[in-house]
Amino acid sequence: MSKKNIMLVDDDMSILKLLRAALEKNGYHAIPCASGEEALENLDKQHVDAVILDVVLPSMDGLEVLRRIRNSPHRQLPVIMLTCKNSEIETVVGLEMGADDYLSKPVRYHELIARLKTIFRRTDTAVQPESQTLIMYGMEINLNNRTIHFNNEPVLLTHMEFELLTLLAKSPGRVFSRENLLDILWHEEQYVETRTVDVHIRRLRKKMEEHGLNPNIIETVRSIGYRLCN
Repeated sequence: MSKKNIMLVDDDMSILKLLRAALEKNGYHAIPCASGEEALENLDKQHVDAVILDVVLPSMDGLEVLRRIRNSPHRQLPVIMLTCKNSEIETVVGLEMGADDYLSKPVRYHELIARLKTIFRRTDTAVQPESQTLIMYGMEINLNNRTIHFNNEPVLLTHMEFELLTLLAKSPGRVFSRENLLDILWHEEQYVETRTVDVHIRRLRKKMEEHGLNPNIIETVRSIGYRLCN
């Protein structure tokens, strides 16, 4: 299997050097970028499997880079944001804008590698042999080509939004606690907080409502978690 290409976006050269060394030591190919503009330009020039993106960048900040990625042909690319330690605002805003995950600086390198392994485990082991489509409540989820339609309209979901909705749709009526969802979807990532799940659910509901679906088909089970209506 060929090496995965990971784009690193940070204006701190020392951090880029350390992250690159950690990635290459674990079998990844790193594509370092010192600015958001450089990152967006490189996305159109070479294949990238995931992006690690610092929020604080000169000229164009990481949130603007994320917004442009989510409104480009690379919209489904997994993006992990790097945020300042204890910066809840940066974290929540990044997740709301479509980040799949986040890491606080200073970065724990074993944690970064664990996050990437989790992302690629899901994409590399996707079932391909025969058509698999889930249809319910006006949603059509194609598991092979990872496309989703709400009320026959194509919907753009991030990598993690797709994984979360698919998990709920495969087991309608089953209650998943926030801890369950973290364990299943982020299961090697011991530092991820439950609010990450809440933000992804909120984004899914918003997209449902925008396409004429009842967002409450994803039910909140008070003090526990979520389920898709049975």
